[in-house]
Amino acid sequence: MNDNDPITADPLAPLRARTALPDAVATDWFALGNALLQGANGDKARLREALDALVRAYRLDANCNARLLHDIAQTAFILRDWALVESSTELLLARDANDANALVWRAAAAQDRDDFAEAQRLLHEAARAAPGNHVVLHKLALCSKEQGRVGEAEALLRRVLELAPNNAHALFDLSELEVRSGRYAQGWLDYEARIAFAHDSNAARAALSALSPNWRGESLAGKTLIVYGEQGNGDCLWSVRFLSLLAERAQHEGGRVIFGYAGPMQHLFERMLPDGVTIETSLDTKPDYHCGLMSLPLRVGINDPSVWGRPYLSADPTLAAAWRDRVEAVTVAGNKKVGLVWNGNPDHIRDRRRSIPAGEIAQILDVPGVSFFAISPGREQTVGQWRGQGMDIADLTPQFTGGFDDVAALLVNLDALVTIDSGPAHLAGALGVPTWLMLDHVSAWFWGDETERTPWYQTVELFRQPSVGAWPPVLERVRARLEALAA
Repeated sequence: MNDNDPITADPLAPLRARTALPDAVATDWFALGNALLQGANGDKARLREALDALVRAYRLDANCNARLLHDIAQTAFILRDWALVESSTELLLARDANDANALVWRAAAAQDRDDFAEAQRLLHEAARAAPGNHVVLHKLALCSKEQGRVGEAEALLRRVLELAPNNAHALFDLSELEVRSGRYAQGWLDYEARIAFAHDSNAARAALSALSPNWRGESLAGKTLIVYGEQGNGDCLWSVRFLSLLAERAQHEGGRVIFGYAGPMQHLFERMLPDGVTIETSLDTKPDYHCGLMSLPLRVGINDPSVWGRPYLSADPTLAAAWRDRVEAVTVAGNKKVGLVWNGNPDHIRDRRRSIPAGEIAQILDVPGVSFFAISPGREQTVGQWRGQGMDIADLTPQFTGGFDDVAALLVNLDALVTIDSGPAHLAGALGVPTWLMLDHVSAWFWGDETERTPWYQTVELFRQPSVGAWPPVLERVRARLEALAA
């Protein structure tokens, strides 16, 4: 054997070879599953393979290892395999009714199916089984938040922070409640808690951290600050507007600002960069400081959103003209042109709650005098089914070749956008396109609580679920607005 031998080169190869044999036993499968878990680092494919191996071990011998069932339940929880969470925790709780971990995992499954009463009951049982456990209280806080009981959620999060003052995730969750209620100064400060765990998903921040300290508002005189894009497309679209205020400060102090961004909105952002700010798509300049885009509200003092609602992005004029022709070519003469986003990225943790089933959204698609346009790529099958039912909806997304520049050019040629909480909602608001935003009961903090307008975007109107999962009242109001638009 040598290092070039495929079995020795891959430490998992001997375990896989062993489980491939006809006489493989439960302990072989458990060993493979355990090894896969050890090196998973959040890799979903690897976690799924690990879970499959552990389940195979359980079927061969449920008692082959004392922690087998526990590992199955925990891995299923991470993968959001709720059916397996339900079955495995049922067995765990039959063994020990006070297994706090099993209670928490089972509560998550109940919450996913909107059974909040059962989720609350299980979490309160977990809290009794593990008094003062900050993880259990944190889950209870998030369960309360999802029901719109934000006061209760905030009190629980503050209790979590009393028990675990360095719990960055709890402080981050608290910050979102503070911002959504208008307590901006404290909210932005607490929102910085994300930096403690942002390295998990942001390569730019990790690279910049090796070169420079995080900027905390120090003078920029003679200094270079790189602001990097972070979090999702919607977050970047929302926060990029604050570069203008930062540029003014840097110019006044005699410093330099570079925007580090290489994502799908690069050209869109290049058109709005203030004087003195350049964009870099790779780490060409060694900075004196670095700062996340979502830290700008704190660092430049954004405490009054009412002055920030005007449009600040623009479509490429040449692309907009090309898309005008494409849109007109498929629009019935005299019809209003309306964009539509009804679902989002399924990997988004809130996608099931924010997205609207195709069968429900279809009830607004037969409004006379309206031609709809799908905005999100990859929905051709659903659009085809609607067209087969006589719905006037077009899907031009296969013609997107320039990232968000094409999306912007399409949006500015529409009369309105009907959308769920997603990147296009922020893009349309930033472009000044009339937007009717359909929100789940407890939406992202950008949209505040209960109001029908958002100060962050002048042209965005909010349509909120009155209760968890209640889309029909939202769709009734949107349909009425579409009928009025067509009339």
